[in-house]
Amino acid sequence: MVNNDSGQKKRIPIWVMILADTVLIGVTLVTFAYFHHVRKSILASEGTVISGNTETAETAKTTENTETVETAETGQASSDWAVRFAYHFTDTIVTTDSSYSSPDISITVNTVTLGSGNSKITYYVADVYIADIECFSTYFAEDTYGTGYRESVLDMDIASDALLALSGDYYGNSKSYEDGVVIRNGILYRAAETDCDICVLYYDGTMVTYSPDEFDAEDAIADGAWQAWTFGPGLLDSDGDILAVFNTSDRLMSDNPRAGIGYYEPGHYCFVVVDGRDTGYSTGVTMQEFAAIFKELGCVSAYNLDGGKSAVMTYNDQVVNQPTEGGRTISDCLIIKEAD
Repeated sequence: MVNNDSGQKKRIPIWVMILADTVLIGVTLVTFAYFHHVRKSILASEGTVISGNTETAETAKTTENTETVETAETGQASSDWAVRFAYHFTDTIVTTDSSYSSPDISITVNTVTLGSGNSKITYYVADVYIADIECFSTYFAEDTYGTGYRESVLDMDIASDALLALSGDYYGNSKSYEDGVVIRNGILYRAAETDCDICVLYYDGTMVTYSPDEFDAEDAIADGAWQAWTFGPGLLDSDGDILAVFNTSDRLMSDNPRAGIGYYEPGHYCFVVVDGRDTGYSTGVTMQEFAAIFKELGCVSAYNLDGGKSAVMTYNDQVVNQPTEGGRTISDCLIIKEAD
């Protein structure tokens, strides 16, 4: 007797087909989520090398990136600074309570007090000469890029082996990776549009502040951006005079503790921190008064960084100023250190 079913294939139950489709869809969605959200964040944290010397670039270079970035030519941009500023450098390291010098770095920290009584202000100026642009570095809290990381400036100073540190632009005070420009130590992390002024320190040592409509990320990258901060406002115009109008809210124009960076010429900079909210010691300064400090110092460009409780300067592993309410933890700082 012939079995007529012997040559027929068994049908797959419908429930098995539905289950298989469901699993396939789930795997697809998980893969999509990983590459478009998780992996995107990982890649953002790695960044893209855009400037620096060859050795630094090879060390920091990532193996994968979400976009192709045309990099600037690398090389030692500051080879003549050691000669130009030779008077400020020393053959060996010389350190005092308020100064440091070596073959590549000169730092002098001064305290300035103006006025008296309820009008008294106190601020600190660190005059900085470097023979190598890579001595002017930046550092992320916990040595990690991301909006959830916070440390005190002093902790970042110590962790990075900095000689001098100043609170940065608090790039991490953002709910996403989408706000503003972040270029640190020749690595591009983000270059989103913003309504804030942008400050760029190039690998050749020049420092330029831009209004939002002036800034072009591709141009900055092509020109060899070494650092870029998004906060502001810029404080001086192209002639080194105090700006008539500052790109900031009225709320931020009044007396406050402040931090900022000034630029004289390639290889010569200053860090300034003004204490405030402490009558009889220092009331703080208005934005215009802050700009006036940099003009008085002779800077040709200056940029306001995160202030208030964030305004902290450290030197020789100690806090220089008296931060409001003891300061606070932040996401980043500017540092001066011996080049690796």
